Amino acid sequence: MESAGWSQELLNWVNANPGWGVLIVFLVAFFESLVLIGILLPGIMILFGVGTLIGLGVIDIVPVWLAASSGALLGDTLSFALGYRYRQHLLDIWPFSRYPGMMDRGIQFFNSHGAKSVVAGRFIGPLRPVIPAVVGIMRMPPSSFIAVDLAACIAWAPTFLIPGFLFGASLEVASEYTGRLAMVLVIGLFSLWLIWWLMRAIYEPLASRSARWMRHGIRWTRRHPKLGRLAAPLLDPARPEVLSISASGLLLVVIFWGLIMLLFLSPFAAQPQALDQSVQDLALSLRNELADPFFVAVSQLSRWQVTLLSSAAVFFWLHGAGRSTAAMHWLVAIGGGWLIQLLLAWGLRATPQVMEVSSELLRSPSSVMSLTTVVFSFFAVMIAGEVRRKHRQWPYLAAGLILTLLLLARLYLGLEWLSISLLGVLLGLAWTLVVGMAYRQRAILPFSGALAGLIFYGSASVLFLWQVNDHTPEELVALHSVAPNQLMSEQIWWDEAWSELPSERTRSLQALSRRFNMQLVAEPEVIAQTLQKSGWEPESPSDWLWVIQALNPDPDQATLPLLGRAYQGRTESLLLRKQMPHGGPLLTLRLWDSGVRLQPEARTLYLAQVSEEQLVQRFGLFSYWRAQPLVAEQMGDLRAELGQFEQRQVSEDMLLLLR
Repeated sequence: MESAGWSQELLNWVNANPGWGVLIVFLVAFFESLVLIGILLPGIMILFGVGTLIGLGVIDIVPVWLAASSGALLGDTLSFALGYRYRQHLLDIWPFSRYPGMMDRGIQFFNSHGAKSVVAGRFIGPLRPVIPAVVGIMRMPPSSFIAVDLAACIAWAPTFLIPGFLFGASLEVASEYTGRLAMVLVIGLFSLWLIWWLMRAIYEPLASRSARWMRHGIRWTRRHPKLGRLAAPLLDPARPEVLSISASGLLLVVIFWGLIMLLFLSPFAAQPQALDQSVQDLALSLRNELADPFFVAVSQLSRWQVTLLSSAAVFFWLHGAGRSTAAMHWLVAIGGGWLIQLLLAWGLRATPQVMEVSSELLRSPSSVMSLTTVVFSFFAVMIAGEVRRKHRQWPYLAAGLILTLLLLARLYLGLEWLSISLLGVLLGLAWTLVVGMAYRQRAILPFSGALAGLIFYGSASVLFLWQVNDHTPEELVALHSVAPNQLMSEQIWWDEAWSELPSERTRSLQALSRRFNMQLVAEPEVIAQTLQKSGWEPESPSDWLWVIQALNPDPDQATLPLLGRAYQGRTESLLLRKQMPHGGPLLTLRLWDSGVRLQPEARTLYLAQVSEEQLVQRFGLFSYWRAQPLVAEQMGDLRAELGQFEQRQVSEDMLLLLR
C-alpha cells in the first residue's frame, strides 16, 4: 500500500491554496485557546502537521506564525473576558461547572506564580485553555494581560511549529534510505499521541464519576436476583475467598469473550479477516532495516520472562510486606490473564507470519497481548490507589503507552492479527476491571507506591534488556521479510515478461533515483567478484551509529557510510560502491531479490539500481548521501565492466543481464 499518491495530492492542494492553510492554523490556535474547549481539540498535533508542511516547503512559515499567534491571542483574550465579566460565577455555569478541579488547579497555579502563570500556562497543555479565564477571574488588569499574553503567543507559535518543520525537512532524508521509515514514524508517533490524548481526555471526567457509578452499580447488582449471586463474591468485602473471586470473574470474562466471538469474530466470517489482511499488507510495505531492530526489541516485552518474573517480584514483595490482600488479588489477576491467553490461543486463528518461519523461538500464541495487558493495567490500578489524586493518571498513561507501543511492534513484525490482538487487549482490560473492582473493595492496608513501582518497572526493565540481548539477533533473522516466490520461464522473462516486473523501488517523490535500471540473473558473489576488478567495493552494513556520523560538520566518503535502502521491506542482497577517479562521483550498485525464480533451474532474478551518490548537508549540521539517476555514459562503462554477461538493452532505462 502506497501513500505517495494521496499525500502528494494533499500537498499540491495546500501549495495551490496557501490561504486556506493559514486560515486553518488561525482557527485551530483560536479554538485551542478557548477556555475548556481547547482540552478537547488536538491542536498541537495539527500545528505539528502544519510545521511538517513548512519543512517540506509547501507553505511559508511567516504567515503561519502570524496566524497561529493571532488566533492564540484572540482565544486567550475571549477566555480572559469571560473570566473578567463573570468572575466566580463562571464556575457555576455549564460546562465550567463540570470541571471544578481543573479550574481550581488553575487558580492555585496563578496564586503561586502571578503574572508569570500567563506565560507558563501558554506552554503547558492542561493549563493553556484555563489560565486566561482564571486570570480574568482574579481581576488582572486587561492591559497587563494583553501585554504579557502577546509576547507569550508570539513565542509559543514557533515552539510548536519547529518540531514539525524539522520532521518535514527530514522526510527527504528518510525517503532516500528506507523509503517507508518516515511513514513508520508518523504512524507510531500519531498512535502514541492519540492514546495519550484520549486517556488524558477521558481520565478526568471518569475519575470524578467512577466512585459514584461504582456505588450505584454495586447496589443495583446486589438487588438483582441473578446478578447478585454472581457479583457478590466480587463486590462483597466480607467475602475475600480467592476461588469465589476467580470463578465469578472468569465466568464474566468467558461470557464476554463468547459474545464477541459470536457477534464479531467468527472464524468463518469474511470480516475481520479482510481488515486483518489489509493491516498485514500495510505492515509488510512499511518494513525497513532501521525500524526492524527497534520493533523486534520492543516485542520482547511480551515474553513471559518479562511479564511473569516481574510479576513474581511484586508478589513476593507484597507478601513479605504483609499485604496479603494485595498479593492475593495480584496473583488472581496474573493467573486469570494467563488462562485468557491460553483460551485465545486455542480458539482463534494462528499468528499470520510466526507459523511460517523456520525458527521455533517465536511459535508462541498470538494472544500474548491479553496477559501483557493484565500485568501492566492491573499494576496501574494497584499503584493509582497508593498515590496522590493529582498523580493517579500517570500509572494509567504509562501502561497505555507501553501497551500501544507493544501492539504496534507486534503488528509491524507480523506477529499478530489486528482483530485477535485487539480482542486480547479487550479481554485483558475486562479481567483487570473485574479483579480491580474486587481489589478496590478489599484494599485496606496501604503500601508504598513508589517502592512498588521501582520493584516492578525496575525488574521488568532488567528482564526486558536481558531478553533483548539474548533474542534480538536471532529474531531479526527469523522475522526477516521474505520475498514471495513466483515461478517463471527464463526464456519468457528474457523475451517479454521483464516488462511485467516492478519498475520502481519506491513511489516516494522525495527520492530522485526511484526506478530500477537493471534486471539480472547471477549470484551476488559472482557479481561482486567480477566488478571488484574494476574498482567496485562491498559496503559494510550500517547501523544506528550512522545518525551520529551524519552530524559530522565536515563529512566525506570515508567518515559517512552509505545506508541501505529497502524494497518491499527487504534490504539489498548486495551493495557495492565505486569512487570514480580524479574527484569524480561516487557510484553505487544495489540488488534486491525480486521474488521471481526462473525455470528450469529456479535461479533468482534480481532487480538492480545503479545510482550516483551526492553528498548533501542540511542546516549545516546533518549530512547524507542522495542518489541521482545515472547518465547513459556511466551505464556504458558498467556494461563494459560486465562484458562477460549476456546483455540486452530492452528500453532506454532497462538493461537485462544473464550469466
